[in-house]
Amino acid sequence: MASTLAGSAFPEAIRITLGGSNVQTQLNIPHTASRLSVRFMTNDGMVAFTGSDGGSLGSAYVSIDGDSWAEISLSDGINSSKGVTAVYLSSATASTVVEAMIEG
Repeated sequence: MASTLAGSAFPEAIRITLGGSNVQTQLNIPHTASRLSVRFMTNDGMVAFTGSDGGSLGSAYVSIDGDSWAEISLSDGINSSKGVTAVYLSSATASTVVEAMIEG
């Protein structure tokens, strides 16, 4: 099920329990966010920029080791968003929790 970060105050954090392996969960991001940080707890995970909520993971994604933070820049360097308004999070094996934080 899709989750949304409102962006009414920065930083903003959320924890999402992901379903089974390679099933995408959409995380909506406000256009004012400049950075996204994610950490998959225990199990490895994947982040994609295309997909559909509840859909299967496609071939275009990045892998992130479990219990490691990854930072993704959403800004073009002059405090303007690159137009990323959603990412698709997936667990590599079984169910896992992902922590996500945005900064403005």
